[in-house]
Amino acid sequence: MEENQYQKETTSEKYSVVVPSIVYVFSLIIPGLALTIPAILLHWSKDYQLNHLYFIGTLGQSLMDLPAVILFLRMNRKSPAPADPKSRMASLILGLILAMILAGLRILLSGNLIEGRFMGGVPAFTQSLNLAPPWNVIASILALLAYGPGEAIFVVYLVLVFDKALGGSQRLFSRGVILTSILWALPHLFNIFYFGLGAIANALIMFFLGLIMGILLKRTRSSLGPIIFWTLVNGTSM
Repeated sequence: MEENQYQKETTSEKYSVVVPSIVYVFSLIIPGLALTIPAILLHWSKDYQLNHLYFIGTLGQSLMDLPAVILFLRMNRKSPAPADPKSRMASLILGLILAMILAGLRILLSGNLIEGRFMGGVPAFTQSLNLAPPWNVIASILALLAYGPGEAIFVVYLVLVFDKALGGSQRLFSRGVILTSILWALPHLFNIFYFGLGAIANALIMFFLGLIMGILLKRTRSSLGPIIFWTLVNGTSM
């Protein structure tokens, strides 16, 4: 992440909240469309959907991430300042350290590192590997990218743009970080249909992890740390 993206904002540099808000609303709608539209057009039965929920969910997650990924790449391409190798390295190391700390906490609290649960007990990545070639390779790579770098970039993009729009981007606990963490946690409440009241605890955890990614982004001025951190953390649930 380039240094100039964190310099003091001017009026011309400020972003509108409209675009990130549209991206966020789009991310809420797409997973539902990914489940319903193919089911209607292809006449998928309920049993078929349940048996392939890991892949349908991955498709929805990929479509959810896509607008933020595209806009994030465009934002970086327009930035005139080169990336700082020291910032990238510091971000990478901190991302790895934080992921290791959370892994240790998971082992202490649950006794397991690899939970292997996705949407009610479906391991998206591992079940994708069981498909026939070449779909196993395609689906597993898609799952890894969607639930790893894709989700992380979604959070990073919202933090950057909301910070530009709302101001105060110099602070670690900026409005963009807090707002993005809240918005990112809210959809996880829908997991109440799969996990019951445990979805509330899951949403709180997502809020906390969103804060970590946002602060890591702000502290190191690089998106690499949040991407590595979330890919490793979420990888234990795929």
